[in-house]
Amino acid sequence: MTDTPWLKTRLKVAEQAATCLADEYPGADVWLVGALAEGLVHQRSDVDLLLITPEPVAGPGSRLIHGIRVDVRAVSRSTVHDWRTLLEEFTVTRDDIQMFRAVRARLSDLTLLRTARPLAQAPDRSAVLEPEQQTTYQRWALADRCEAAASLAEDLLGLAQAGLYPHADLVWDQLARVVAQAETVAAGAALLGEKWLPSLLSSNDAPFTPVPALPEPRWVSAAAHSPFFASVQARLADALLELWPTDAEPEPVDEAGLSGFGWLPQRYGDGWFLRRGDDRVPLSDGRMRAWQQAAARRAHS
Repeated sequence: MTDTPWLKTRLKVAEQAATCLADEYPGADVWLVGALAEGLVHQRSDVDLLLITPEPVAGPGSRLIHGIRVDVRAVSRSTVHDWRTLLEEFTVTRDDIQMFRAVRARLSDLTLLRTARPLAQAPDRSAVLEPEQQTTYQRWALADRCEAAASLAEDLLGLAQAGLYPHADLVWDQLARVVAQAETVAAGAALLGEKWLPSLLSSNDAPFTPVPALPEPRWVSAAAHSPFFASVQARLADALLELWPTDAEPEPVDEAGLSGFGWLPQRYGDGWFLRRGDDRVPLSDGRMRAWQQAAARRAHS
């Protein structure tokens, strides 16, 4: 956490609110969640708390403490158990992605669980998830960002083909943020929102880092010749290989056109594939390494 007066004040408010909630709801636990739990705060930040009760209760809502808004969400222990169950294993496969849809719909809840820190007289202030569960969260979150990137790439292809270049520029900027999110997730960040990206991208040498811009696009020739898109391909492949490393020897990728505009990598529980729109081409570990190396060369050429 970055130690600032804003952070100190809000942590004290969180402690005070948690103590009151523990008295109001006997047997309940109180967790600090969201950006504040990750040490990310500004002068007007609210405090987000998760109240975990033995049985479902009516939510206590919001309250003001020393002029700071405290938002409290109440969930039952059985609900938290259901969230944890989703983090037991990264189970999505190419033939059955219903679980992926279910997890994507609950990803904001899982993010709360990933950021949660106990409050109110709890002896242990560490994260509430085991390291294995944190890794599974990373994989779900990264798969989600790759899915978002693939959807944007499909839009870009359609917009470029239709000559709607100003619209494509807007989507291109959005894709830059999604790629940056994928990189922060691969590096261990718990948050997925765009607001804190400059802080999540930062190192110890700087308080924040601007979101890296993608290369200048050339929409007129995008469908036929698009080396500028290789930067997206290479960066997403690198992020995926952070969580699914392989030392397999590179193997030739024979399918023609898989390096072209719109093709992006994804990793499910049953292996690698490249996707463009509804087209999906499975890859072995070795072929994925070869594709990633080729994308990196194109991006730096």
